[in-house]
Parts: sequence; C-alpha cells; structure tokens
Amino acid sequence: MAPRKTTMSMPDINVPRRLLLGSTAAAAAGGLLTGFGAGGLRSAEAAAPAQEAPGGPGFRPFYGQYQSGIIDAQQEHAVFAGWDVLWRDGSRKQQLQALLQMLTDDAARLMGGRGVLADTEPEMAQPPSELTLTVGLGQSLLDVAGRGRIAQLPAFAGDELEEQYQQSDLLIQFCSQDPTVLHHAVRAVAKNLRGLARQRFAQAGFMRPMPGRETFRNLFGQVDGANNPKDQLREQAVFGDGQDSWIANGTTLALRRFEMDLDRWDEVDATGRDFALGRRQADGSPLSGTSVDDPVDLAAVNDLGLPSIAANAHVALAKPSHADESIHRRGYNFDDGQHAGLLFASYQRDPSTSFIPVQQRLAAADALNTWLKPVGSALYAILPGISEGGYLGEQLFS
Repeated sequence: MAPRKTTMSMPDINVPRRLLLGSTAAAAAGGLLTGFGAGGLRSAEAAAPAQEAPGGPGFRPFYGQYQSGIIDAQQEHAVFAGWDVLWRDGSRKQQLQALLQMLTDDAARLMGGRGVLADTEPEMAQPPSELTLTVGLGQSLLDVAGRGRIAQLPAFAGDELEEQYQQSDLLIQFCSQDPTVLHHAVRAVAKNLRGLARQRFAQAGFMRPMPGRETFRNLFGQVDGANNPKDQLREQAVFGDGQDSWIANGTTLALRRFEMDLDRWDEVDATGRDFALGRRQADGSPLSGTSVDDPVDLAAVNDLGLPSIAANAHVALAKPSHADESIHRRGYNFDDGQHAGLLFASYQRDPSTSFIPVQQRLAAADALNTWLKPVGSALYAILPGISEGGYLGEQLFS
C-alpha cells in the first residue's frame, strides 16, 4: 500500500536550492526565518509533502496522540541531544514557532525513511529501523511561547554536575535499533540547526532488552527497568488525564547522567551487591520474592527475622509511596571511553509529585550512591503528539 501523504502548514516562501545546500539552517541563519512565525522554508524539494511512515516492521508512527519514543517499546540505541537557541532580531515567539515547524518536517521525513531537506546522505535514512525523534522544551522556551510551567530540577544531595550536561533550551531524544541510522538522524538535524542553536550536549546510550522483557542489564550487571508501570497505569503515570500534566497529551522528561565507579564495584561480592540494590543480580528478583515480577515487599523478613530488604536499599527508596509517585523509566547505558554509567530517563506527568520526591530520597540515602556520581541533570516539557498537517508544539501558539 502506498504511504499516505500530508502537507505542512507553511507559507509559500520559495528559496533557491543552492541557498539550502547542506542544510535548511544555512538559509535560516541568513535571516530567512526571521519575522514570520507561521512556517518554515520551501524549495523545489521541500514543496513535495512529507510522507507518513508506512506501517509494518521498521517504522514507528510519527503522527498520533502522543509522540513516539515514550511509552512504546524501547529501542537498543539512543542519543539525547540538547541545544540552546540562538535568537535573532524580531519576535522570539515567531522564531520558536518556525523552529518547531522545521523540526517537525525533519522528524516526519527521518521516521518515514527519507532524508531531511537538502540531505547529503539520504540513503542513510533507509530503512528507519524503528527510528523515533521525541522533542522537548526547557522552561526557557515555554516562557518564550507564553504557555506551560514545569520549572527546573532542584539540586540534589551528592550532585557533581558538569556544565555541559545541565539544562538546555531544546532536547531531542533520538532512538533506533540501528546505530548507523541513529547517527545519520542526529547529524542531519544538527546540520539543520546550525546558526539557529548551539549544541550543549549529545549523550549516546545503548541497552539490550532481556528476552521477552522490557528490562535490561546496566553496567553494574543489575537488572534495570523492573516493575515499570504497564498499559493503562503507564499511560496514566506518564500523561495523566489531561488535567494534571503541563499540557494535554504532553509529559515531562527528567534526564540524569550517573557515572559508575566500576572498578570499586568490582570489589563488592554478590551478597553486598544484592543488599545495596535490594534485588538479586542473578535474575533481578527482589530479596522479598523469587521472580523479577514479584512486588517489592518492604515488610518481608528473612530467616533471622530481619528485613529482607534494607531500608536504604535502592529499591526500598525508589518504590513509590503512593500512586502519584509513579514514573516510567527508560534508561540507557553509556561508555564514552573515559567514563561509563547510566543515562536515567524518567517520564512522568508531574515531576513535582513523582520524580523529584523519589530522587530526593535516593540522593539522601541510597546504598548505591557509594558507586554513583550524578554529573548531569535537566528537565524538559515533552510536546504532545500531532495529527497530519500539524506541527510539534502547535498547541502552544493556539
């Protein structure tokens, strides 16, 4: 079946292709985006409407109630890339609107297996290998739009944050099953943002799901991602009912970068590792149960009558104390050649009632803190999904 087509709502601004060589941002940096807020750029190539990704293996939907890359199955490779916007003369709100429309076109093309406008390596977009681009804004850009409030993450005990991994204006989470396709998508978007934004970070991660499960092993060797909420409970925890999130069908992403002291971790025996986490490294089961899917029972005792799970074990402090503390974890390992650790990505409808209180407990007393160093921390408003013909963030300007 031939893919359906959609058109973007853009003004009829014709730009010679020679001005767009290399990226649409080359033209944008020259001022072509300044002073209008209803669209992006159109050339002979751009005039062809972006195609919706066809169904079937290898494609994730671009259009929908929610953005892809949040509650759908986690891909094996990811890059979290953050940029700070470079403002020009004129209305910042209109510049932001135009920027989001350009990113919408880029994301729709790439997730559909097509190169971005003036892509110099469009072949690398095929097949898309379940590529997703998930776009979020920092509070600074919500302030420009004049709508939405998520604030910023507070300082947590033990933070040793590095400037490059802190809050940026814009975040795009790129995920794919193929690192080559992923690399191309990141680079293609980065080229189109030249002159419009300065990249603050690009944090690459990887994971391998355990057979038949959503869990994976982190670099401590422990089973990660167990007991995430599922199905309707997950959707409620991430998006709420439209009244308790910052915007209907939107969510928030708390991104924390933890370096792991793997050399010192090597010195800990299996019993000590299980005690610190509150789960058995061998199979991920909680010390209060026998299966990875068993609930964490903080009232359970062992043969000596002592608590099966210590009060400062990771799972004891991470366990939600009530429904509003539920979060959806979508983490990735990283190893940049000098440091290794975990990119902790947490999706939730309201971080003030969920992620922040849980993270404060963990930062204050988690037994794993001996081997963890937080070096990055940021919070983003993840935009709602869109229908064909719309653009990401359009709800902010209506």
